[in-house]
Amino acid sequence: MGQSRATFDQSKITALRENLPPFSAETALVDPADTALGQYLDFYQLPIPRGDLHLRAGVINLHQAEQHQAIVSLCWMPKNPLGSVIVVHGYMDHMGLFNHLIEHLLERRLNVICFDLPGHGLSTGQPGFILDYAHYVRALTGVIDISQTMFDLPLQAIGQSMGGAILLKHLINFGRKENYPFARLNLLAPLLRPRGWGVNRLLFRLVRLFSGSSKRVFRPSSFDVEFLDFVKNRDPFQPRRVPMAWVAALDQWIKEFCRFRANDQFTDTQINLIQGSGDKTLAWQDNLTQFKHQLPGLKVQIIAEANHHLVNEIEPLRREIFAALKL
Repeated sequence: MGQSRATFDQSKITALRENLPPFSAETALVDPADTALGQYLDFYQLPIPRGDLHLRAGVINLHQAEQHQAIVSLCWMPKNPLGSVIVVHGYMDHMGLFNHLIEHLLERRLNVICFDLPGHGLSTGQPGFILDYAHYVRALTGVIDISQTMFDLPLQAIGQSMGGAILLKHLINFGRKENYPFARLNLLAPLLRPRGWGVNRLLFRLVRLFSGSSKRVFRPSSFDVEFLDFVKNRDPFQPRRVPMAWVAALDQWIKEFCRFRANDQFTDTQINLIQGSGDKTLAWQDNLTQFKHQLPGLKVQIIAEANHHLVNEIEPLRREIFAALKL
């Protein structure tokens, strides 16, 4: 992650969220002198808009089940872009942790649209809480709708871990050839069954009888020890507890995907799955068998020794991972 060049606390988070305009094609470009947003970009070492690089930042207001959610989105735009990419982060992640990937995509002259899922990062919602992955898909759909008004270039998507699962659920829901928005999907260690899921699923059910959440255990998801330290000790967006409702939503997602069957009416979008062989978070070998069965034509690339959080692996592995992206 590198050494943070600023501090970023709850008061700055609140000030930034409350002062962002609605996210749209008409949203004014970000002024690099914007103090609150500038501090956020600096803290997470995200690209600063200058010269030929522009940035839009804003809020997408969603209303679902009588609840209002503010989804914060950022869009970086290089000069003469060749396409556009929507990036979907994983569980307990947020777009601030994707600086390496964003920089790589900008180097490839792609517009980069990032957003924080409900209950994550700058977006509103109880931290880590969700009843159904459909709520995540609604947030993604809101971002897609606005992105399509901003750009008429080919649209693709990259999802890390749960972000990959959200892209797959969106595919299941909307993957008909005539209206599916993505020309290509890159799934980085997509979430299906976590490691030890059979036992842990029973334990979570027992815990749920007595508590609505459990203490979060920060497990090593990367070989980059500086990144792991930042996430555990310095990132203000990291929850300390895991809501049991999210575990139930994961169980529901696993069942839904395993029932899914593609047919000839489905999109022929290229799906590229990148998986680390050193993944200590997922039961990745069993998951890979399931993905290949459900998704005919899936392209799989295994990165030797890479752990789970592929966008934040050590630099030599990250270079190999980014080279495996189909852009």
